[in-house]
Amino acid sequence: MNQIRVAVLSTVACLCGSAHAEDRFYSCTFGGESVVNAEARISLPLTGTWIGNWDAVSNPTGTQTRPGLFGGSGNVAIPFTAVVAPNVTAKNTVPTGGFGLILNEQLGLMRVQDFSIDLFGEDSAGIGADITLGYSTFRTFSPNSIYLGVSSFTLPLPLGSVSKVAADQVGPAGGMAVPSDDGYTFAIVVPVEFTIIAGALDQSLDQVIPGVFALAGSLDCDGNVLTVTAEASVEESMEIPEVLPALESVPFGLPTIGPPGGTANLLVSGTFSGGTASISVDATLQASGSSNPTDITGDGIVDGADIGALLRVWGSSSPMADFTGDGTVDGRDLAYMLAYWTN
Repeated sequence: MNQIRVAVLSTVACLCGSAHAEDRFYSCTFGGESVVNAEARISLPLTGTWIGNWDAVSNPTGTQTRPGLFGGSGNVAIPFTAVVAPNVTAKNTVPTGGFGLILNEQLGLMRVQDFSIDLFGEDSAGIGADITLGYSTFRTFSPNSIYLGVSSFTLPLPLGSVSKVAADQVGPAGGMAVPSDDGYTFAIVVPVEFTIIAGALDQSLDQVIPGVFALAGSLDCDGNVLTVTAEASVEESMEIPEVLPALESVPFGLPTIGPPGGTANLLVSGTFSGGTASISVDATLQASGSSNPTDITGDGIVDGADIGALLRVWGSSSPMADFTGDGTVDGRDLAYMLAYWTN
């Protein structure tokens, strides 16, 4: 596992007050000027055959495949090797999520809990997939085309995508809040699991990658409003075991080469081998928080903006709005928020 190095600068705007002997909880939400540039990729070797989708009864005008440049008849399966690589690229997207920060100023201790971040948030990310092929010379009919044998030919794959990349805390995270001239400095390592939701060739390729967010910076806290800004760089990867089911006659459109401009409609069958999954992130993260548990927006008051934030995750298990801790954001959480109404 590669280390994640995160340089964090934290600034807090608070009301005046004295230090607290007890734990103070801040519910922090990502937003503000947060920006993420990220890429997630899955790479899986695939070995099998493809054959034209022609059928004498159900699809008599479909594509037929035959090996070699000359001779033969009928619709014949063609062996191939491939590497299927669904991937996603996000540029300047705004992440969503949040975490709980527990601070004991008297003891100089702090903890992070329920750290959760969707790196692409509500923004769209560029999704797609590539497939690198190897095959012996063959030809197709309807459309008529010749494919000279290649050992490595890469083309975009329209039947694949990565739709989500998120990280969720999976273990305890705590550290010291050391007094400094401007407040406190701190360092915390948060163990997480990165979840990649992906698919290609009618196959789910979802993966979970273990990793860490290492947070270090400064903190000035003397009230109920907290803002944290982080520069994050992530490089994580893992091996994928051979656990995916085989493909059986999955439709695949192969662009014609000689002449170009057409599409050979094939049916792919094959088996996946073990591959790799990886994620890289370059991000600026800003989170604001309040010691009022229902102040989701972290602006120091509970008002319509917080209700709006709660309604956006209604019915989910989002920790930032599940105040009752029953695993569902519902009417009981709304009632809990109204009890703290300040505007």
